[in-house]
Amino acid sequence: MKDIVIYGSGGMALEVVQLIEDINEAEPTWNILGYIDDFIGDQADENLVVNGYRILGTREIVKELDPSAYWVIAVSNPKEKREIHTSLNQYNLQYATLIHPTAKISKNVKIGEGSVVSYDCILSVNVVLGSQVYLNMRTVVGHDSVIQDYTSCLINCIVAGNVVVGEGVLLGSNCVIREKKTIGNNAKISMGSVVYFDVEEDVVVMNRPPKSMKFYG
Repeated sequence: MKDIVIYGSGGMALEVVQLIEDINEAEPTWNILGYIDDFIGDQADENLVVNGYRILGTREIVKELDPSAYWVIAVSNPKEKREIHTSLNQYNLQYATLIHPTAKISKNVKIGEGSVVSYDCILSVNVVLGSQVYLNMRTVVGHDSVIQDYTSCLINCIVAGNVVVGEGVLLGSNCVIREKKTIGNNAKISMGSVVYFDVEEDVVVMNRPPKSMKFYG
């Protein structure tokens, strides 16, 4: 069993815990040491337990932990994920690449260090994922597509074939990216959007928001 520390203690961190437990059920692999949470202040003690695992402290205690432990940054916001990863570079940490047992990984797929592939995801042939990429549940990535570092794809994303998704992109739940399109670095695609055009860097793509209407009479 290899020790692993989870950076974060929010919703994604809880999902990562479940993913790790599912991996261990299939084949015992990981021993979860606990969470790192930068927002707990002075409350780090043995009483802080989230879904069965302790909050160990803030990033200030990283240097005190076993250097042989693996790490996973369980933060879905690409900007925050990049900042955390950069701040930890000085410690030369090793990052776990986590793939749920139900994920379907096809031939010649490459997955970078620290990436997380959640349950029921499908990666078609020749897909490339960079480092610190997050694919939430039921994400589908078509053949020959590339998803670069720090990008997060939320629930039910569909990325068609021969797509390039840049670094630090956020793909909202249920969005669809048409084949052979490019999504620029740091772009944000809102939930439910259907993108059939190239997207420039630092652009937000939104569907027209729905409106609530009240009927009288």
